[in-house]
Amino acid sequence: MKLDSKDIDAAVEAALPAAENGRFSIADVLCPLAISPENMEAEEIRLERELDANDNLFKDADENVYVIRSKFFAARKFIITPSELEIENNILFPGHRFCTFCAGKIFPSEITLLYKNSKNRLKTREFTHEVTELMPYHIFLGSEQIFDYFIAEHPVNMALLDEKTSQRSVTLNVFDLEEFYKNNDFTSGDALLLTIKDWTEGIFCFSYLSGSERRNSKVKTWINELGRAVEMVIDRFEAYLEIPDQLRWAFFMGDDLLWGEAAGSLDEFYTNSDRIKINFSNASHTILARKIAARDENINIPEDVGISRGKIGSLNELLADVDSPLKAVELDAYIMSQCYQGNPDFDMFFRRCFGMNKLSFADDAQEVIFLNYLEDRWETIFGQYNRHDDKLKAELREQILELIDERLELLESLKSMDISPEQLPEQEMKKIAEVAVYCTELLEVLNSESHTLMEADSEEIAESIDRMGEIQSKQITKIHSYLKL
Repeated sequence: MKLDSKDIDAAVEAALPAAENGRFSIADVLCPLAISPENMEAEEIRLERELDANDNLFKDADENVYVIRSKFFAARKFIITPSELEIENNILFPGHRFCTFCAGKIFPSEITLLYKNSKNRLKTREFTHEVTELMPYHIFLGSEQIFDYFIAEHPVNMALLDEKTSQRSVTLNVFDLEEFYKNNDFTSGDALLLTIKDWTEGIFCFSYLSGSERRNSKVKTWINELGRAVEMVIDRFEAYLEIPDQLRWAFFMGDDLLWGEAAGSLDEFYTNSDRIKINFSNASHTILARKIAARDENINIPEDVGISRGKIGSLNELLADVDSPLKAVELDAYIMSQCYQGNPDFDMFFRRCFGMNKLSFADDAQEVIFLNYLEDRWETIFGQYNRHDDKLKAELREQILELIDERLELLESLKSMDISPEQLPEQEMKKIAEVAVYCTELLEVLNSESHTLMEADSEEIAESIDRMGEIQSKQITKIHSYLKL
């Protein structure tokens, strides 16, 4: 007996309800059918090809079974961390926050949110804001899908396609969380705990998770594990999948610690991952890719250096451990600044980043490993730098570094007075932290060789950086007044 496509579809449909834990094999589908031995191998190959292309299934290559996505995702819990902008405006952007955890057919604005186990769907409202400041909430949709989404959301957004227009704002449908934020005294650092109710239809319920219950160490572990899982996806599929499906596969292939109250959020992953970047120049679509020198284990450590008592798992982890406020992406920006200025002086770069003060290394081994990290990044970036291609981005990068210098100067003065940031007015320090996050997110794009910047976009981004600079300067002035400096 030779099967046609209708026979195969019917056999698969019959096998799904009986699939234990949503898992089934090719044999589970074909065994009930009367297939002659001479045709069995050909039918297995044909069925495998069709199942591999089915967007509703994962394939567990180790066990050679298929997993129904809706069953895999059912009742799993994940985290969303609203930003200061969202909290201040009592909203939540659906953006890329849900696309990983529901079927690809579901548009962000089609997501259904239920509070706890209520049957009442959370209301939405329109919100208009400057487009570049909204990109981080949507970046994992992929650059092509972002603008498709923006344009579909509201007729006024069609103006984004007109090169002659000066419009740089978009109007989007957002979730109205005013009552939820108010009832929970919601502040920056708090989170939403989401439960997947229906993967196929994009239905979720949510509850409040206090920031005091979240642990930075666990979030860092989560970010590293998701980065590792994304690398496995890249190894398996190369550049084939789009970002939402890369992330779906990563959550399938990753460890169980990716789920639950101790997890991080996709926004935290985007901001803090030192393993994964967004490649905007892939031939057909935007993808997640490894960062330069992302495989930290490849750093050459001298043979005479022993095991360090300090943290050395990644450059970001090491920077935090030695009490540096900088992120790896900011170090890369300082290196690129030296490249742009034609100044190959490593000592000057080091002083710009860390001043003249000695960093708090746990031991000599950690210091040697740290310097190996820096020197490796220095040599890699200098070896690849193209000043002509970087000119527009370099000018914006210099603007951002001025803001970072200002922040570092404040933190250094506080350290000299033996004052910790926790002792300062919370609201002002939160706004400074928001500016820092904005800077690191923008540097991720500016530092990427694969991202091409247009002059019109450059002018708009420069104005946005200036606004962030004004916000930061205002907060620093308030802090100086508080300290009577």
